[in-house]
Amino acid sequence: MAIIEDDLNEQTEGRTMKTKDPLKPVGTWEIRRKIKIPALTHEADALVVERALGALRGVLKVRADVEKHQVEVRYDITVSDFWTIAEALDEVGFPHPNNWWWRYKANQFQYVDANGRDNANTPAPPCCSNPKGICHQQRRK
Repeated sequence: MAIIEDDLNEQTEGRTMKTKDPLKPVGTWEIRRKIKIPALTHEADALVVERALGALRGVLKVRADVEKHQVEVRYDITVSDFWTIAEALDEVGFPHPNNWWWRYKANQFQYVDANGRDNANTPAPPCCSNPKGICHQQRRK
């Protein structure tokens, strides 16, 4: 009987012990990006990168992984964008790779950020019975 209870406790502990990912976007306009940095080789480098990106406006969470040579960043696209983060990395001394794949991904990330920011700043759509946003407020003569 004790063996069965121990097995049951191990199974329930496994379900309740889920770790929450602090980089998972929780807000509507939050996004997570993984950025490869070939020069990220030491823990001291990771600390410098985390401090530099963490100080940016709109950046919510930063995690540097030395083994994978990448940084994961969670930020609010209504406040910050991908190019701001990439420029901050360049200023600290961790340039991004200069190849066609990086340029493609960076342009795609920037487009998604700009599109999301535009969507966040648009006014609410009008209701069917209140077409103020559809028609101009002109009087007919």
